[in-house]
Amino acid sequence: MLILRSVAVALAILAGATAPISSAAASSAAEACAGVTVVVEPNALGGGPEVACVQPEEGDTGADLFEKAGHPLTFVTSMPSVVCRVAGRPEEAGCAQMPPADAYWSLWIADDSGAWSYATRNVTEIGVTSGQGVAFTWIDDNVVTAPATVLGDAVGAPSSPSPELSPEDPAAEPRPSSDPEPLPTWVAPVGILVLFALAGAVWWRRR
Repeated sequence: MLILRSVAVALAILAGATAPISSAAASSAAEACAGVTVVVEPNALGGGPEVACVQPEEGDTGADLFEKAGHPLTFVTSMPSVVCRVAGRPEEAGCAQMPPADAYWSLWIADDSGAWSYATRNVTEIGVTSGQGVAFTWIDDNVVTAPATVLGDAVGAPSSPSPELSPEDPAAEPRPSSDPEPLPTWVAPVGILVLFALAGAVWWRRR
């Protein structure tokens, strides 16, 4: 009977050692754009909005930010501060004179709240700081509409960033994963050796 009890205890130890172990899954929050959101919306020219997050340097104008974002600007010959093409578009535009009122790039500025407003100065004169946005939107009629892009659409910056959780927040506690982690291969052999050792010890004491 003592041997049977010893064997039962050994089996219980082995069963506990080989039980599935759950791992904790940690969550992470995406970071928002720490620079300026630069937007180009070609609209009727074809293609979707192009959005980038650019780090401004002291003295940068809006034109510098578009250059850094990969959108070189071509200016009107007779008025060097007025934009004729953005990244070479539209190709057919003649840049000797001012563009027509129903076919031009409109310039917009977004404040820290993300609200767009029509720029009152040219792109070579404006300054934009981190947390704000600047956009060129192509207008092909007499209706001027604000950019459809929101600041959170910048590269690496989701529109609705995941909230950061404080240590006191119950939601911040790690939650167990449903997939158990496999135990090392040596656990089962060790358990069997323990079982035989206990049985041998009991047999020796009963001699």
